[in-house]
Amino acid sequence: MTTKEIMNLLDPKNQNLPEIEFRDNFKGCDILVVPVFEGEENAVKKSHPVSAHAKLDGKKGEKTQLVKDGQIIQFVGVGPKAKQSSRTMRRFFGAGYLSSMAIKPKSIGFECPLEWIQEATVGIHVAALNPGILKTKPKKDPAPAVVINSQAFSSKLSMAKASVKTGMAIAEGKNLMRILGAMPPNLLHPQSYAELVVELAKKWGVHCKRLTDKEREPYQLLNAVSAGSAHHAEMVILTLHPKKGASAKSVAVIGKGICYDSGGVQSKGINMKTMKEDMNGSASVLGTVLTILKSGTEVKQTTHFILALAENMMGCNAMRADDIYVAGDGQTVEIWNTDAEGRLVLADGICYAKKELKGVERYITIATLTGHVLIAYGELYTGMCVNNEELSKEVTEVGKQTGDLVFAGPWDMEFDDNDSPNCDVASQSKNTRDAGWIKAALFMYRFMPKAKNEKDQAGFCHLDIAGSIDMDASGRPWRQKGLNSGVGIGLLAQLLTK
Repeated sequence: MTTKEIMNLLDPKNQNLPEIEFRDNFKGCDILVVPVFEGEENAVKKSHPVSAHAKLDGKKGEKTQLVKDGQIIQFVGVGPKAKQSSRTMRRFFGAGYLSSMAIKPKSIGFECPLEWIQEATVGIHVAALNPGILKTKPKKDPAPAVVINSQAFSSKLSMAKASVKTGMAIAEGKNLMRILGAMPPNLLHPQSYAELVVELAKKWGVHCKRLTDKEREPYQLLNAVSAGSAHHAEMVILTLHPKKGASAKSVAVIGKGICYDSGGVQSKGINMKTMKEDMNGSASVLGTVLTILKSGTEVKQTTHFILALAENMMGCNAMRADDIYVAGDGQTVEIWNTDAEGRLVLADGICYAKKELKGVERYITIATLTGHVLIAYGELYTGMCVNNEELSKEVTEVGKQTGDLVFAGPWDMEFDDNDSPNCDVASQSKNTRDAGWIKAALFMYRFMPKAKNEKDQAGFCHLDIAGSIDMDASGRPWRQKGLNSGVGIGLLAQLLTK
């Protein structure tokens, strides 16, 4: 598959997504979905007389279906309105879209409170993306039109349209990440991925730098991960500036891009399925750039988006436990486990940022890094390790607003047992079971620039999405089987912009 063909898959015009219209009536809709909040059943009956004698229940998941003038009206319980969030409402509308598809409608209507229009848009477009992107069967029926209406239609029209625009931008970024995550590793390897990023940057009008072989030589950790593969490692950097121009202080956002993770010579064995998804930290970074551009917002300060790409394979030249490599900042690193590779590429991404980029005051890493975080938090929360309270509170609050929930683990250097008797750093702690995801973050922190005074220390925030990405692709009521959750896009886009 060529770069152009992959780009075509990423174009929403080729994804058979529904067109979303915000208007003041549901005329022509085959089915109408009406959310019923607990305690507001009477208000729903007043606005929908057809339900006057029905027993509406606002408890979550309760459904009442009626028919009026040939239109199916589905009243669906949501629970107490005060307990709803971006995440719950996004899922509600996604599930409503997918369940409505059972009758093969030409048009679906959604009644939606004004404050949730953005979430409705995201939920519908995430749900609508078909995972069968590489199937050769003819396309299915065209997607139905979607109509969204709010009781505040006339007075808040411009706000509603802006919410739809933002929602579509977030959904497009998420779907870019989800499609790349579903691409097979024989098609999306480090070189084809890097070429794709370069072409996307041209299309978007974004400054892009792809390191040459010579420029990449000092980053032995990154290169070592790909040493057993037929595909060498890559590093690609996209940069966005505020509208007024480059800022003195900047942010580096670094995404793990392991296009396939076999575990290296210490193989994962039967657990390799879904390891094509191990590049989704980088895909989240790329989707964030797209969302920022499409939403028309601007970054608060110059922001560098670093994609560290490699393929962890077995081979005659593959890295081994006991090997020692030199990181981009000169520190020597002893390999303790070849399946602890993600932290290596992120460490060299940090090294690149501190050596080559000006004024970086915040370093954010995002990765499907450890199975430990899945055990700790399951699929609900993204694990966060962060070195200062202000940044921790900021990321946590933004996560609540966007529905990309994060929870900070304890920041305590006593967890850091990444010491080697033979060189500067060991790639894995002595006890890999206990607090493994925190120790992995503290390994990366070893490569951060160190300030003389603690108050001058650059901010460090690591986001482990190994659980929240839900990469087993089993499907949910709000999204189709075969695609991940697209986590992190909304969080990063809002965190980085004004």
